[in-house]
Amino acid sequence: MADITFERPEQMSPLARFLAHSWRPLAALVIVAVLAAAGYAVYTSSAKKAQIKAENDLGAIIATQTGPERLAALEAYVKTAPATTKGAALLEMARTAQEQRVFDKAADAWNQLSLIGPDGMREIAVMGHATALAQGGDNAKAVKLLSDFLPKSPKAMQPIVARQLAAVAEEAKAWNEALAAYERMRDAGSGGNKAFYESKIDEIKSKMK
Repeated sequence: MADITFERPEQMSPLARFLAHSWRPLAALVIVAVLAAAGYAVYTSSAKKAQIKAENDLGAIIATQTGPERLAALEAYVKTAPATTKGAALLEMARTAQEQRVFDKAADAWNQLSLIGPDGMREIAVMGHATALAQGGDNAKAVKLLSDFLPKSPKAMQPIVARQLAAVAEEAKAWNEALAAYERMRDAGSGGNKAFYESKIDEIKSKMK
């Protein structure tokens, strides 16, 4: 029987560990934000026919299209989508592009969503944008994006933003940014986490010499 091996956590890169451990919480945050944003959707008797058609058209793309055709259809749809459905379309486009590993288009969709989304969704879109950039190999740009975003992000989100920044910065060998992120997590952490963060801080400081 052929040997089957699995990559142990200590063998994974910092970015891979972040994605493995944090993608589900990020996805859960996205779902919560989508459900919250859904409350703003216009499904009243006074809705214009154009809005209803746009909603139906988006639903048809999601329900019937697959693969590259789905991504192409979403790209075309986003160009003329009304405000009531554009956010949902961008979210689906980002998810579809990342699923298909078309990371530049995923990054573009997340970026657009970060500019037009409601509170809560905008912040999550910034993190999605950084993830897509890093997955596409542009770690330096992801580090810059997260470094700028961290101090402006909601307090409740800052620990996970800092963790994402630390992972991406390590991958990019951006030691100053990685060090600052781990120091922030250490100062906000407690118990066993502090010991881990201290070890990461010492490790990074040794690489900076």
